[in-house]
Amino acid sequence: MAQKFIGLDLGTHEVKAVLVSAGLRTVQVLDVHEEAVVRGDEGDDSLEAALEVAISVLRKRGWSHYPVGVVLPGGVGSYRVLRFPFGDARRIAQAINFEVEGQFPVPVEELDIDHLVVSGTKHAGQALVAAVRKDLVKQVSERLAEAKIDIKAVTVPPLALGQVLDAPAPPIADAAAAEGRVPVALVVDIGHRNTELVAVGPKGPVAARSLRRGGHHVTRAIQRTFKIDAEEAEARKLRQGILPHGGAELDGDQARIAAVVAKAFEPLIREIEHTRLWLRTELDCEVTVVRLAGGGAGIGGLMEYLREQTGLTVEAAHPRESSTLKKVAGRDWSGATAALGAALGASRRPLIQLYTDGGSRGGEGSWLVERLSTVAMIGLAVLAFGALDTMAKMQAYELEEEAYATELAELTQRVFGQEITDVRDLEAKLEAVTVLDVTNLIQTRSALDAMSALFKAATPTGPKPQAEALEGTMAMGAAGPVAGGPSAADGSPLTGPVPPTDPASAMSSDDPDGESSSSSSSAPVDQNAGIVWDDELVFVAVEVRRQKIDLTASATGITAQSRLKRRLQMLSCVQNVQEGKLRDSNDRKQFEMSVEHDCLFKPLEEDA
Repeated sequence: MAQKFIGLDLGTHEVKAVLVSAGLRTVQVLDVHEEAVVRGDEGDDSLEAALEVAISVLRKRGWSHYPVGVVLPGGVGSYRVLRFPFGDARRIAQAINFEVEGQFPVPVEELDIDHLVVSGTKHAGQALVAAVRKDLVKQVSERLAEAKIDIKAVTVPPLALGQVLDAPAPPIADAAAAEGRVPVALVVDIGHRNTELVAVGPKGPVAARSLRRGGHHVTRAIQRTFKIDAEEAEARKLRQGILPHGGAELDGDQARIAAVVAKAFEPLIREIEHTRLWLRTELDCEVTVVRLAGGGAGIGGLMEYLREQTGLTVEAAHPRESSTLKKVAGRDWSGATAALGAALGASRRPLIQLYTDGGSRGGEGSWLVERLSTVAMIGLAVLAFGALDTMAKMQAYELEEEAYATELAELTQRVFGQEITDVRDLEAKLEAVTVLDVTNLIQTRSALDAMSALFKAATPTGPKPQAEALEGTMAMGAAGPVAGGPSAADGSPLTGPVPPTDPASAMSSDDPDGESSSSSSSAPVDQNAGIVWDDELVFVAVEVRRQKIDLTASATGITAQSRLKRRLQMLSCVQNVQEGKLRDSNDRKQFEMSVEHDCLFKPLEEDA
């Protein structure tokens, strides 16, 4: 007998609800509804406001008695990809709690965590971990419970998208240059305040990211530029918003607003490129197609603009009609895809389950109740093995305690010159030690900041060449600070310039005056000018340590190293830059540099 389920997407701008009917073999879409979230008193979209709208929608449409799968707002999740020396799913599940320690900026006890074992890649033991603060999950579950709504699952946007957007990615065009990488589709869901990215491989999601960048930032850019209020800016974005691309004929007003929209989209385009490089270098995955979803994907010319910037196939993301998912064709899924994924997860098995009271993560037909006799037999078996398991754990604890005692003795012998194993003796010894002020030893910046300063120093000077002049050439390594970019909590990648095989990075920097011009490789270069476009600088490897940065780069000319050195020496936190030997590599000059710095403790601005 079929049962109905609701997928509820608690967006910051709109709440989306999808009603499905789930049988033993198929899930059919019955209805889709979207409703705007009322802005709060301070003008901010809040989770509480989204919950109020969601409950109102369910009651008005008579859906409040159906089980619900909930998608949390974008930006609340943090994601990590962990690797293990084994591929067994049970062993990975047992090891996850130990591996996530220290992976997030808040204590693990304050997080609801679940994982998805990743398959279909070169790495046998790999898991995608999602974490959300417990107070957020509690706020959602308690508010819906007060409204007497049955919650089956709570998940995050990227994994809800991955639940239904599982169409295979096209194969890698150049099989010889693929180097065994796995083709993946990069789903980009552009929301109101956040953009969710999920890389989908042959057997499901392999990685996820959340970016604090969305359509709201485009609206703000239009509001600031034209000095209008937020409502008028939003209306103008929806009515006139467009991105410049080849073949688009724009008049004066259109060209002006197109330039504003393109500038607002720059950080997002840059993060897409960074994600591609991270997937390629860290997970051996190659993005072969970008699939757009979300309300922000409706801005005019976005597909063509993104296609020109990345060199990839760009298309709209649509759920696939299949033998298990029916009646999805003929509907607009640009905003409700995550809600459909939540409904499918509630009726079957969510890829990520953050609702701890939601029961087991059962598979197809999990709502059927097992016979009581079967449950009783399982319970007796658990009790029978429980005693043996307890004895084994006690022995393990004793061995662990012995290991800690040995380690403590070795450390105290090294530090104090004598073995101390008694806690009271150790406390007395520590109290006798003079406490020094070590605040000046605490870094105030991260490696991300140092990398950003390094990339700014490598940004080419002078006008940007025309796009035609860059065809068939290697991309310049222009990279700047990531506006609204990833924090440590996001686990997001930080990458350098785009490798030579990546055609997209030829568009990664804009001329401040909005003009482009071709540059001649034979033109003389000012030795104090820093990196120029003709250098075609590429960072091959960058390693940031506490007081030293080691990098390997390549360029077309022999003077690029010296000019990059001059730019780096202008940073107030850089103390010394040592040049390495130049080597010929495929008609280019490859070199290594060593930078002594204290950029983690001092300002990064250039000296006047």
